[in-house]
Formats: sequence, structure tokens, C-alpha cells
Amino acid sequence: MNADAGQTENTEEQKTNRNLAIGVGVLGFGAFALFYILFLAVMIARPGLLFKFMPELSITDGALSDGGKTYLLVQKVDMSNVDPREKNPPETRRFLTVLEGTELGPSREIPAYEHASGANGMLVFLNKGSYRTFDGVRWAEVRTDSIGTDPRGILTPAGLYVLSSFETGPRLMLIGPGRADNVPLPHEYLAADRRNRCPCAKLAWYQGRLCLFWTGGDSLYWAILHGSTWSSAATSPYPGGYEVVADDRNLYLVRREQKGPDSGLSYYIFTNDTWSGPVRLPVQGALTNWAVFTQHGKLRLFTQHITNQALHTIEKESLVDPIRLKGPFDPADMAGNMAPIIGGSFALTVLAVLGFSALLNRFKRRTWTEHGAGYAFASLFRRFLATTIDNLLLLVPSAIVIFPLYSEFESITVNPLRFLCLIFFATALFFIGGFLYHALLEGLFGRTLGKKLCGIRVLKADFTPCGLSAGFLRNLLRIVDAFFYYLVAVIALAATTKWQRLGDLAAETVVVRDTKQDTVVKSLSLTQE
Repeated sequence: MNADAGQTENTEEQKTNRNLAIGVGVLGFGAFALFYILFLAVMIARPGLLFKFMPELSITDGALSDGGKTYLLVQKVDMSNVDPREKNPPETRRFLTVLEGTELGPSREIPAYEHASGANGMLVFLNKGSYRTFDGVRWAEVRTDSIGTDPRGILTPAGLYVLSSFETGPRLMLIGPGRADNVPLPHEYLAADRRNRCPCAKLAWYQGRLCLFWTGGDSLYWAILHGSTWSSAATSPYPGGYEVVADDRNLYLVRREQKGPDSGLSYYIFTNDTWSGPVRLPVQGALTNWAVFTQHGKLRLFTQHITNQALHTIEKESLVDPIRLKGPFDPADMAGNMAPIIGGSFALTVLAVLGFSALLNRFKRRTWTEHGAGYAFASLFRRFLATTIDNLLLLVPSAIVIFPLYSEFESITVNPLRFLCLIFFATALFFIGGFLYHALLEGLFGRTLGKKLCGIRVLKADFTPCGLSAGFLRNLLRIVDAFFYYLVAVIALAATTKWQRLGDLAAETVVVRDTKQDTVVKSLSLTQE
């Protein structure tokens, strides 16, 4: 009778475990299905809704000066209203931010513009059919038919020179109070414009004369306006982007000497009708944006990389007086923005683990007697907590490897192979090191540091010490147990009498309480057991 009663009890227990495993599987996979269905529905119906929980992307367009103050031109992109069905594009807003000393001052939203420049204590923002000026305090807007599309301009003592395109071709206009005079363009420029509708023209004011620069093919051209006559166009090789600025003494041509990750900036100086240079500037890494301007008679350089941006004063071959600012993808800001999402996801995970752990504790047998000794199986929550502690410990070596990437992030584009090698090594260190960490410590001592702090240990299924072979095998199967965020492991724990995941079944191991090592759980006053 006792044997029959024991067999009936085992059958009932197996049936309970089977039903429990089915219930856990249905709940887990149902939750996953519901999450992904809702996510897909939101992505189809309101894709911008997901971006409401993220900060606006802020990108610096460039920097300029009115001769005294430095300003940053900033774009902020709002993706929250994006809707492909309604053809709603991202909303872009523009801001003007003054640099106060070494810190960014207040920002003010400004209307969209096509080109901006500064000189003589004034900023000028050009649009088709109008221009706006800002003297640091007041704004003024002037509407005029003398400005066409794609305007480029410069404010000079003689007035505002604007080069823009019309249906009849490009025009250079000198705009002043109550007047707009047409300035003839060089024949070489008009020919280049007919061949190429984007000659990338730049204007500069040098010693009372207007200078016009433009590109054509692989060459850079320039001419100087003397009264109403242009000088013959001179030429030089054109390797990439360029900027032109001038002060009272010199005309500066700053340009990219190469394209790609090895690109650099050099500048040439025009003095007494003679060019000198190039002077190579010590700019490291690939630039996402750059600009030059003069301020208080000094040549200033603005550089932007992926994670940072800076303002420098150019002195011969050196960049001095750096003012370092955060870039559009600053790692610290990105980590701060991701922290609530990661924290919320972890909190949901903890709640799910607590719920499943309570469910298993309610319906499963939690103790076992073997050879007269009693053992208590480790709960799901204790095993989760121990794994979390171990993973945090394993992240430390990988973080030490990854940290140089953040301190020298801009060198990635200079040496991408080094970056890939470090990422590969850090990833391998986490996974292979984690496997060896768990396998060796569990095989030799029956527990990792996380398990020790949580008061649990690994034994063989007959409750003898684990051993290396079992330690290696149970952790090798962790890859399968981890499917669906360890839901496969939870289902196996629910289905087996001895709370075994697939790795435990293959290695014939169990995880039990070690009541003398309850450090973490007792200190947290957890009553999940």
C-alpha cells in the first residue's frame, strides 16, 4: 500500500509539474506575443509615438561670429510626429546659441534659413526673397526680390553681397538701404555654372575687395573684384570641402586635403598678392562638420566629431585655447537617456521573475530528502539574483577593455581595425570568460560568487559534489536555456521534480539552498522563499 501511495503521489506530482510547465509556457510565450503584436501595431499605426519617450536629436550645423561673440547654429529633430501614411516627415527646428566664455548660453528658436554669416557686429540669415539680421539684441527682416534660391552672402562695409540663382542664371547683388545693384559675375564663373549647377561658391571680403571662390571639376577657382572688373580667375587642385575667411591683413583658405578617414585640414594664407602654405592642422579623426571664422582678429576653427565638438584658435601649426563641447552622440548623454529604458526593462524583468517564482513555490515540492539529509531547492528568484550578480562581475573586465574606446572615440575612424578587434575581444571575454567562470567555480567549489552571496550551490543529482565535467556540461547547455530570455529554463524548472533546467538535466545536477550563505537575500529581507 505504501508503494502504491508513493507511486500515486509521484504521478500526481508529475502531473502537477507538467500542468505548471504548460501554464508557465503559455503565460511566457503569450506575454512575448502580446508585446511584439503591440510593438508592431504601434510601428504601423503611430511610429512616432516611440520617439516621444526619447530626447530630441540635437545637431550643430556650424559656428559663426559677428566679430565679437561666437554663436552655434543648432538643429533639433523631433521624430514624434512621423507618420508615413500621412507623409509627415520629422520636424526640424533651428536654434541660435551664444557661447558665453567656455559654456553654452541660452538658446533661442529662429526661423529656417538657407545660409548664415556674420561680420561687423551683425549676423545675417538668408532665404529666398528675404534676409534677417541680428545685432545680439534685436532682429530685423527685409524682403527683397533680389535674393533667389540657394543664396550665399557676406556683410561688408559697402553693403550685403548676395550670390543666388534665378531662372535666368546666377546673380550677384549688392543690397543696401533702399537699393539693390547687380554686380557682373566673372565669365569663368558663368561658364562653370552652365556646366555644373552647383559650383559651391564662397564669398570673402579682403582689404576692401570682394573675393569669389568656386569649384569646377577637380579645380578650385578664385577671382577678386577691383571696382567693377574681376581679375583673371586663378586655379588650384580641389581635393574636398573648403571655407574662405579674411581679416584686416590676410585671406585664409581652409580646406580638406583628402577624403575618408585619413582626411585632414590645411590652410593657405594670401598676403601681398601671394599665397603661402599649406599649413597642416593637427585635427584627429573623421570630421562630421567643421567651420572657420574670424573673431577679434584671430582665426577660429570649429570641429565636430560623432561624440564631441570643439572650438580652437589657430596659431600657425597649432590649435590653442580649446573649448570642448558635447557632440550629437555624446556617450554620457546617450547612457543617461538609455538609463530609464534599461531600468524600466530590468524592473519589469524582476517583476516577471518574482511572479513566476511565486507560482513555482506555490505548486512545486521545494524540499528533498536523500540518505537521511534534507535539502531545499533554490528558488527561481535566487537563481536569477545570483546570475545577475555574476553577469555584473563579468562586465568589469569587458568594460576595462571597452573604456579606451570612449576616451579615444574619435580614433575609431583613423584605425577601425583596432576598434573591431577591441569589440571582438571584449565580447569574447564576456562570453568565453563567463563560461569558464561558471564552469570552473561550479565544478570545483559548487558555486560562483553570485551563488555564494545568494546562499545556493550546485550539486550532482544524488547531492554529491558537482565536479568539473558536470560544471562544464551544465553551462554549455546554458545557450539553449537562454532562449526567449531564459523562458526555456523556467519551463524546464517547472516541469522537473528537482527544479532542473536543461543544463542540469544533461549534467545530472541540481541547485540547492546553502543556509549558511544567505548573505544577499537576507540582507534584502526577501521573503520569496
